[in-house]
Amino acid sequence: MSDEVTDIAVVGSYNVGLTMNMPRFPTEGETVIAQNFTEGPGGKGSNQAVAAARLGANTSFIGKLGEDQYGDDALEVLESENVDVTYTTQVSETHTGVAFILVNESGENEITVAPGANNALDPDAVQTAESVIKDSDCLLLQFELPDPPLITAAQISTDANVPVVLNPAPAREIPTSLLANVDYLTPNESEALTLLGKDPSSEPNHKRLGKELVELGINTVIITQGSSGALLVSNDESVSISAPSVPVADTTGAGDAFNGALAVALGEGRPVNHAVQFACQAGALEVTEKEVIPGLPDRNSIKSISEGSQ
Repeated sequence: MSDEVTDIAVVGSYNVGLTMNMPRFPTEGETVIAQNFTEGPGGKGSNQAVAAARLGANTSFIGKLGEDQYGDDALEVLESENVDVTYTTQVSETHTGVAFILVNESGENEITVAPGANNALDPDAVQTAESVIKDSDCLLLQFELPDPPLITAAQISTDANVPVVLNPAPAREIPTSLLANVDYLTPNESEALTLLGKDPSSEPNHKRLGKELVELGINTVIITQGSSGALLVSNDESVSISAPSVPVADTTGAGDAFNGALAVALGEGRPVNHAVQFACQAGALEVTEKEVIPGLPDRNSIKSISEGSQ
């Protein structure tokens, strides 16, 4: 592993998170009284950028915000977390992205997103950040953006021999031109099923899902499994990697902590199984807090939980 600070480029989304805690999720047509309401920064891209920066990486966020208070707040938060926002711009024609998050008493969540300015990110905007992407040690992408900017970013990375991590959330069909340039795919269980055209509510066979995704042409598939950890699948191996046992306050953001940490570890040159273990530790720490950004761990926290699990 290199002693140099790793550089991470994130082409992604920002969504302000509007969260309600409730005893249970409502059924169709039902109103449930929430116990609490909070508002805070979020979005898979932004969360993953902060996660990487919190772990000491030089992190650049390439994205779009609205010219509104939420957008102003986003820039302030990202800058305060030492995320480079040179290529994070505001647009007047639409609002900053918004995510409505319901959390039940078990800490499980349901999320609905209104993308707003995220959909304004186009290939030209990504091209302006070409030098940052080419100079990075890892590129991190998610599916809260349209396909064209993701395809452009992944191609820039591949041309520069920069590894690409795609977190396919929310799950949708992966365009062939993007698939060809993805090195690491990180779906959760339901996303893996959706990517393969299966019922996302069905009981998954993780090893079979991983192999089917690898057969699509992806070098390495990492299926996250919540408290069980993750399954690492490639042409050569299928390895289960456990996560530390922790008290769960809120699972929102666990995947973002995982992906940010994974990108950092891969960028540092760690073997992929060690990188996944590091990411599982980060994801576990995230769920012990009720808000995403405050819960994203730093190096010392991961070191402590790693030593405690040995």
